[in-house]
Amino acid sequence: MAWSPGQAIVNATGARVPEHTFARPVPIVARVVGAQDGEEHIETVALGWTGRNVYVRMTDPRYWFTAAWLDAADVTRR
Repeated sequence: MAWSPGQAIVNATGARVPEHTFARPVPIVARVVGAQDGEEHIETVALGWTGRNVYVRMTDPRYWFTAAWLDAADVTRR
């Protein structure tokens, strides 16, 4: 995949404050759809959740933020 700094995450559900946080991050696989690079599955951790949305750590420098909100359907525990 090409490196595209500042790439948007198309399937992000928007910013909010987590209603719940985990005492320790939970290992997950997240389905992430980048605006330029398309769909990929990354091993990362969940930091919290609100309703059906999960707060996911993003360590890839292609993305603007260090975490993103994804729908729970885009996240699986590993």
